[in-house]
Amino acid sequence: MRLRIKTSGFSLTPGLETLAQEKLLKPLVRRMGKHLQPESFIDVELAKITQHHEEGKIWKCEVNVPLPHDKRTIYLEVIEENIEAAIDVAKNELERQIGEYKEKRFAKFLRSARAAKDRMRIATLALGAKNWFRKK
Repeated sequence: MRLRIKTSGFSLTPGLETLAQEKLLKPLVRRMGKHLQPESFIDVELAKITQHHEEGKIWKCEVNVPLPHDKRTIYLEVIEENIEAAIDVAKNELERQIGEYKEKRFAKFLRSARAAKDRMRIATLALGAKNWFRKK
């Protein structure tokens, strides 16, 4: 899994690139490491929204993460007062959305496992009841 960074309105510095690697890629690999495909990319856009403002919420961090085993992507967009704060908030939001994805996937697995167990139980009861209704 690699990070693909696009910048708009400013130039990317090596320090900012390593900050994005540490804050966005490492938690993702830590939480979903074995499920991620090594050839996939995380798209990150770092942008200065406006050119004529100097203060205020003018920095944006946008992240797209393709989900394994699913056709959806995790998308988030954060606007903050500086680029480091935007990356930090994006990291927290990304971890929250990954947690939700994993919980939903695990709940779906449990539902199907419970349904399979119920089908097996009904099948064994039906085999035992077969002798009750047999004519003698």
